[in-house]
Amino acid sequence: MGFWWALILCLLAMMPCCQAMKLDGQWYWQDDPECAGAWRPFQPPGQPPFAKGTQYLWLRTTLPEEAVHDATLLFNVTGQNFEIWLDDQKIYSYGDMEQGPMSYGQRWHMVTLPPDYEGRTLLIRTRSDNPFCLGNFGTIQLESSVTQMATILRRDIPYIANIPLGIFMIFIMMMYYMSPTAPKSLYTQIILFIGCFVSWMMCVLNTKQLFLDAPVFWWFLLRINAYMLPILANLIIYRVIDRQYRRRTWLTVLAFAALFLTALLAELVGLNGLDACASVFYILLPVLEGLVAYWTIRSAIRGNYYCRALLPSLVAMLVMGTLDGAFGHFFWLPESGSLLPYGTFTIGIFVLYIVRQQIRRERSLAIRAAGLADAMAEAVERSETDQLTHCYNRNRLDAVLETEISRHREEKEAFSLIMLDIDFFKRINDSYGHDAGDEVLASFAGLIRDNIKKSDVFVRWGGEEFILVCRGCSKDEAQLVAERLRRQVAYSDIFPRQRITCSIGVASWQGSGDTAAELLKRVDTALYTAKRNGRNMVCCAVEA
Repeated sequence: MGFWWALILCLLAMMPCCQAMKLDGQWYWQDDPECAGAWRPFQPPGQPPFAKGTQYLWLRTTLPEEAVHDATLLFNVTGQNFEIWLDDQKIYSYGDMEQGPMSYGQRWHMVTLPPDYEGRTLLIRTRSDNPFCLGNFGTIQLESSVTQMATILRRDIPYIANIPLGIFMIFIMMMYYMSPTAPKSLYTQIILFIGCFVSWMMCVLNTKQLFLDAPVFWWFLLRINAYMLPILANLIIYRVIDRQYRRRTWLTVLAFAALFLTALLAELVGLNGLDACASVFYILLPVLEGLVAYWTIRSAIRGNYYCRALLPSLVAMLVMGTLDGAFGHFFWLPESGSLLPYGTFTIGIFVLYIVRQQIRRERSLAIRAAGLADAMAEAVERSETDQLTHCYNRNRLDAVLETEISRHREEKEAFSLIMLDIDFFKRINDSYGHDAGDEVLASFAGLIRDNIKKSDVFVRWGGEEFILVCRGCSKDEAQLVAERLRRQVAYSDIFPRQRITCSIGVASWQGSGDTAAELLKRVDTALYTAKRNGRNMVCCAVEA
């Protein structure tokens, strides 16, 4: 996508860039509908000083003597129906000169002149119910049709370059909006503002007329977007500015909203409110937004990082919007192209900061969540671990047995339990003290743990009794393991002052009809049999 936009911009830049010839000669006007009045001079761009209530004007100038191949007039008209005449020959008309439905809207026109146009009188008869548009044809320029089309396209370069960037920022914000940690109200306002700004740029595009020639629709949408932009921008500022300036910022929002509603209501009752209030709008814009910029600067100085990130965009768009208004509405400055579209780049600074803060927030929460997960895991481990022997306790055994039974319920593969008991452990406590007994328990558990598989679960059942859960192990295999462990204990130096032995019982899972309680009972009975038959031996449970 980026490649194609770059290619389009290159093609536009390579188009002919000859300076179009502006009709800078003397212009005259009169308000007699039959063109029988006196001609009075005026200088466009701008409007003749006609009387209130005037609906028809005639404009006149003389075309240059210099010949241009394929000569074409290019001009942009808002809110008017009109006819173009060369001397007494009508060469172009737009709309109905007797009725007003087409007198709204904004549209550019290319009018091809006959070959003998040089030095002839150009007459424009125009009609409008809107006194703010009547007689305003902006800058009319004369050049070949190819050059005129290149001019139209070249004027769109700022918008063609910035509309995709604005849409991309909307997608970025929408992506982060879905995060559960996102400040959704702020992100919503940012998305609405950028969407309104992109819509405004699309309305200003000249080439939109080639795809959808709907001047009334584009004109209304353009005006509404223009009034909405400062409202949405100030709502964003209201969300991030220091608390002491929020009420003042909110009053600024209300001022622009009141102006917009007044303009809209006046438009609906036929008073041309959207144009009538435009002068007030462009006067209020630098005044009120200048105050908001000052409050934002004060917040930024006090360490408000959101305001620091927002400040370049606010100042740049305030300056660009004021300069564009000075030319587009008041004609105070010479035409130099629209500056406001380049504000998209400064908006990008703020969006990048928002994204950066969101990434930091999510990373911080992830670290905190990981810490909580570790703490929970540690707490669970402490609740399931015997502190003396570092074996699991009964809490863990219950969970392991439930899991194993559930996993083997439909399988033929068995698992087994080995119960170990230290022989004559009470004598050790009585003869050498409980500290010695604790030493024996810890050493015994360590020896067993070092000689079993990692998949086996070693549990302190209580006192000097331990249980080993042998996963995937049959009774015969478990018996071999138990015998090996018995010999390891008998021939090891667990407690130097006395030889330590153990008695062991073995039992296996008998299938879906078996239960954890019955399995534990059988292995306990097998251990009791080993102790009764002389200790230091392995006995297996009698399986049904």
